[in-house]
Amino acid sequence: MSGIRFEFDPRCLPEIMRGEKVRGALKGEADRIAPLARSIARSEISDEFAASIEVVEEVRPQGRPTAKVIADRADAEAHEHGDSNTARRRVLGRAAHTRVDPS
Repeated sequence: MSGIRFEFDPRCLPEIMRGEKVRGALKGEADRIAPLARSIARSEISDEFAASIEVVEEVRPQGRPTAKVIADRADAEAHEHGDSNTARRRVLGRAAHTRVDPS
């Protein structure tokens, strides 16, 4: 061993989470998911539903940044989870779990 000891100080975590690299990684992942969700929505629901899908960045009350993909429509929850009138599609969930080979 080299004799170097590292101890993580959790008090610095909020500063790390607010950093450009972390926020960029969160946004990058959301930017990867959004076009997949739009494609699924376009093929299974409608062009209008696909157009409502967007990436939203925010900072939660305790300072944690987020980047998420949302469908900004009144019927979005019904399409995602299903209800008595709408089949469960899981457009956002499926897109989030789809891996694309970058090559």
